[in-house]
Amino acid sequence: MSEGIKLNDLLHLTDEEISRTKIRFMTNYNGTEPIKVFRRDPDELNTDWLLSRKRNDNGKDAEHLHKGNNVIGLVRLPENNDLWGLTCLKRIGDPLECPKEKSEDDDPHYVGYEGEELTEYRKFYGRVIVCAITRTHDSPYSMQKDF
Repeated sequence: MSEGIKLNDLLHLTDEEISRTKIRFMTNYNGTEPIKVFRRDPDELNTDWLLSRKRNDNGKDAEHLHKGNNVIGLVRLPENNDLWGLTCLKRIGDPLECPKEKSEDDDPHYVGYEGEELTEYRKFYGRVIVCAITRTHDSPYSMQKDF
């Protein structure tokens, strides 16, 4: 049995970069399939979804990403729940405030971070499929040292 190609065999991130990188697994939300969003408008997925943050009732919104960290976007493919398409890599900038015009009835998610695309990886967007068996957890962000 041959050993598979790991994501970092393509990305060549250093150990230091890996330690400050998270993976965002983007799955269906409120009946919207993120793969369809990516096919229609990759920028929408790679901003509105990848950099999303959730408004909390207590006014303190959870921060899952931090300035200077990297985030890798993976979107679940409909053919197999263990297959994910690579959509983008971004470096996180400053956190953004929740828009004032959002009402309590609106979706609690909003673009919560500035993000700068790491363009050297653009050639892989929409072309690399990752097999990642995910476990149910509280956060859509995860990072394994052996990727």
